[in-house]
Amino acid sequence: MNNPYFISIRGYEVNNYNLSGKVAVITGASDGLGEQFALALSESGANVILGSRRIEKLIEIAERIETEFKVRAIPVKTDVMNENEICTLVQQSKAEFDRLDIMINNVGNYLSKPLIEQSLEDWDYVLRLNLTSAFLGSREAAKIMIPQQSGVIINMSSVFGFSTTRFPVCSYYAAKAGVIGLTKALAVELGPYNIRVNAIAPGFFPTKQSIDAMTDEVIRSTVIEPRTALPFLAKKEWIRGAVCFLASDDAKYITGHVLSVDGGWSAF
Repeated sequence: MNNPYFISIRGYEVNNYNLSGKVAVITGASDGLGEQFALALSESGANVILGSRRIEKLIEIAERIETEFKVRAIPVKTDVMNENEICTLVQQSKAEFDRLDIMINNVGNYLSKPLIEQSLEDWDYVLRLNLTSAFLGSREAAKIMIPQQSGVIINMSSVFGFSTTRFPVCSYYAAKAGVIGLTKALAVELGPYNIRVNAIAPGFFPTKQSIDAMTDEVIRSTVIEPRTALPFLAKKEWIRGAVCFLASDDAKYITGHVLSVDGGWSAF
């Protein structure tokens, strides 16, 4: 980076939580933050069911998890735009383990178009991908968690769920704000069943959705760096602690919360 204030952080430490014997379902687990969630939860002892359209990559990740962490990892080809496939993914936890402890609704993406160029199909696509998939995953998870009187649901929002930039992605802003509203509503509705529902709101992480912006000199220097309070940008691994914490008993009294992992972006 040209900005001398921004420095490179080479190492990181992850404090593992004890999730031994837990069962987690993760959508969008084939790359990006979803892959990090899968690695973090399994390293902490959870068995994981991995959902994505990219089954070959899921199989690779599952094999790595089972070899390194000695837990079960089940890859399931899943398109979260398909209700039946989400249902099948979540039901794998019941079929294989007779329980579900952690549901991670992680899938998300955007379409960058000015408002007047967006079609209704564009709008529907972004809301279905980001918001409707979280609704469906939460609904199916609740069907298992309510009878067992326990569970954790973690939805993936974004700093763009409560703030915006000049990027023309109005449907994405709306969808991620909707995820926050859904999270709070479900926390209230499912709380009596001892089910906690929280959200994570990442800032800019080097995933395929944001890497172009992070490596664009103009965008990075005018949009990202000025609103990042810390003197460095994120590494993908730094999301792991947030998901493990919210999934663990250390967060036993936290529900309806949105945890920003954004280097201070939302503080501005």
